[in-house]
Amino acid sequence: MSFHLANSSLERLATWFDSNVGRRLLAEQAPVISDCARRFHGDTLLWAGCHTDLTDTVRGCMIRNRFHLETCGMPDAGPGEGDTGLFRADLHELPLRNNALDAVVLHHVLETARDPRGSMREVARVLAPGGRLLIVSFNPWSLWGLRSAYARFFNDSFSGLRFVSSQRLQDWLAVLGFELQQEVKYLAYEFPFGASGFQSRQAAAREGSAPADGVWQKIRTWCAKRRLPVGGVYVISAVKQASAVSPDWRRSPVSGRELVPAAYPKVSARIAYLPGVAPSVASTGVTSPPAEGIEDPG
Repeated sequence: MSFHLANSSLERLATWFDSNVGRRLLAEQAPVISDCARRFHGDTLLWAGCHTDLTDTVRGCMIRNRFHLETCGMPDAGPGEGDTGLFRADLHELPLRNNALDAVVLHHVLETARDPRGSMREVARVLAPGGRLLIVSFNPWSLWGLRSAYARFFNDSFSGLRFVSSQRLQDWLAVLGFELQQEVKYLAYEFPFGASGFQSRQAAAREGSAPADGVWQKIRTWCAKRRLPVGGVYVISAVKQASAVSPDWRRSPVSGRELVPAAYPKVSARIAYLPGVAPSVASTGVTSPPAEGIEDPG
C-alpha cells in the first residue's frame, strides 16, 4: 500500500493549527464536536485528521476502543493518550473489514484527500449500519474559501487543500445511504488570516482594552445567529442506514401449504317470514331446520 501522508499540504495544515488563528478555530469547534460525540456508542471509533487537542473531545462518548488514523505528523503518545491506538493508512484504502466501525470522525481530512469521493465510499464501507459519522470541513463559500483561492497562486498554509462544499457532501452521503441527524452547522465567521491590524483590534476589544469594529461585529453576530451557510467551517452529523432486506419468495412460509376452509353462517332472508321463528334468531341471520309440521316454502 502506498502512503501519501507526509506531503507538504498536510504538514502546513498541521502547523497552521498551532497558530493563533488555528487554535481559536479549534476552540470554537470543541463544544460542537463534544456535543455530537456524546451520541456515539459501540465498540470502535476512528478519528481521521491531524492530531490536535480536539482528539480528546471524544473521550466522553460511549465507545470502548478509539483509534487515530495518522494523516500527518503526530507526536509520540503522551500522558493520557495511551488508550488511543494509532495506525497509518490512506483514507481511501483502509485496512479494515466491512462494517468494522461504529463511529468515524473526519476532522479536516477531506481537504487533503486526493480522492474525497472515493474516501467517502471507503468510510461508508467500514462503517456499520447504525454507525455515526461526523465531518468537520472548510466551507469553500466563505471568506476561508477566498483564502483557499489565494493559496492556489501564492505560498500559503492552505496551499494544496481542496475544499468540498456541504451541498456536494450531502449528495454523496445520500447516495451512500446516510441520513443527516441534524441541520448542518456553520462556524468561524471571522477573517481567516493571522494577526493583522484588524484582528488585533478585535482581540483587544475582547479583552476590554479597545472598542471593536462595530460594523463587522454586527455582521458577524447577525450571520452567526441566523446560521447562514457562509461560515468558514461546517459540521455534518449523519447515521448510516441499514440495508434494505429483499424478501426470499422461495422460502415463503405459505409455500407448499393448503388453505383450510373456514366455516361461516349462511345468511337467509326468508327465515324471517317463517312462523314460529323468534325475532332474535331472524336478526342473527342464522338458519335453523324448519319446525315439525311446517313445510319449507322453498
